[in-house]
Amino acid sequence: MIMKYLPSVILAFAVSASSAFSAERPNILFIMTDQHFGDAMSGVMGKRYVKTPNLDSLAESGVRFDRAYAPNPICIPARNSIFSGYYPFETGLQTNSKQPLPERMVSMGKHFKDAGYDTGYFGKWHLNMNTSDAERHGFDETGVLKNNGADHLIPEPTIAFLNRKRDKPFLLVASFTGPHDICEMVRGQKIPGGPIGEFPKPEDCPPVPVNVAPPIDETDSMALMRKSYQATEMTPIAHFNNDKWRQMRWGYYQLIERSDREIGKVLDALKASGLAENTLVIFTADHGDCTGAHSFAQKTVFYDESARIPLILSYPGKIAPSANRKLVNVGVDTFPTMLDFAGLKIPSSFKGRSLKSVCENPNVEDWRKYVVVSNHMVQGAVPVGGTEIPASRGRMLRTDNYKYAVYDLGEHRESLVDMENDPHEMRNVARNPEHRAALEAHRKLLRDYADKTGDTEAIEIMGNR
Repeated sequence: MIMKYLPSVILAFAVSASSAFSAERPNILFIMTDQHFGDAMSGVMGKRYVKTPNLDSLAESGVRFDRAYAPNPICIPARNSIFSGYYPFETGLQTNSKQPLPERMVSMGKHFKDAGYDTGYFGKWHLNMNTSDAERHGFDETGVLKNNGADHLIPEPTIAFLNRKRDKPFLLVASFTGPHDICEMVRGQKIPGGPIGEFPKPEDCPPVPVNVAPPIDETDSMALMRKSYQATEMTPIAHFNNDKWRQMRWGYYQLIERSDREIGKVLDALKASGLAENTLVIFTADHGDCTGAHSFAQKTVFYDESARIPLILSYPGKIAPSANRKLVNVGVDTFPTMLDFAGLKIPSSFKGRSLKSVCENPNVEDWRKYVVVSNHMVQGAVPVGGTEIPASRGRMLRTDNYKYAVYDLGEHRESLVDMENDPHEMRNVARNPEHRAALEAHRKLLRDYADKTGDTEAIEIMGNR
């Protein structure tokens, strides 16, 4: 039965929402990319190395959140958090495992379907619930799920769903795989989404990032993680020099441009359909990619290139265009935001916050002081020089001015970065006496967060700090 998956609080709002359906409820178009760093749009970094006209246009019509973070910077933990509304420590998914999402948690498709919405999902899945279990995930129609989706195939069924005649609103998800193909590119493998051309000469590629070197006084966990990354076939970067990183960055931007073109087809169709005026469009990603930052490839780590992601909300006539620096956890804030805009009750079990008030008033003062991100760096659990390096667990807490991180391995386990004066995270000041007060304050904030949310693992990681 459908109802067995729903806690009582969800049942209550689902029933009342179905009976109180209003034609004024917005449609919701939710667009995702995969492995997309928050700054990797021409509207943020300029058009010299990357051109994203469609995402830029979306940002110009809405709110771009410049300090939005993944709940955990790797695919499955991030996606299951976004679609369920719960932190990764609550879902139990902290790595790319096949462990099922707890039965008490259902996806946003289920919530909106029970509230009278048509629901569709096209593209990469990576949700830990069976694609055939529509009773639980709630999407009336799904497609292009095979092999994590193929970006060029996603617009056609998405647009067909968009243009279907209906007498109720819709929730439509378009989940693109790009620029995830950077993983295969780093390994020298065939790119799943198709070739993008030969690498230019290094001097004709974007420059290496200013933070290509490891941070000064880096934690033990991160130093071990880098060694293991260089030793594994998943990220064979031990031989990468600046020229190689420059070519990888060229390829990464090419992949982002390819995703932008496919997204543009969907956005153009929305405009042509006449539905844009009553459609909330949300664009985000699951996590980012370092592409040379701190000599890392891929994701999982807490550096901004891996953990900070794009987030744009556009709703004509309802949201004034702006760039916003409020702290956002995309994992736990996205779902409540959707429900709030739709006029639906937010379950009391959700720990995130709706962004609706921030979108309507960018200067709203009643907002959070920090966001917390988790990771389990299992990619580091590989033999290095005959020594097995264990996986490290961590928590990161971001405030307006600082980023604090703590790990459960090593002697030197804490990182503190002055993000206002060191936005590229080039120096860990956790052991600098001048920042002692900030370190103590952030330790306290993380403990307060753990007590408030029930994140007992965060307490374990912190130890006696």
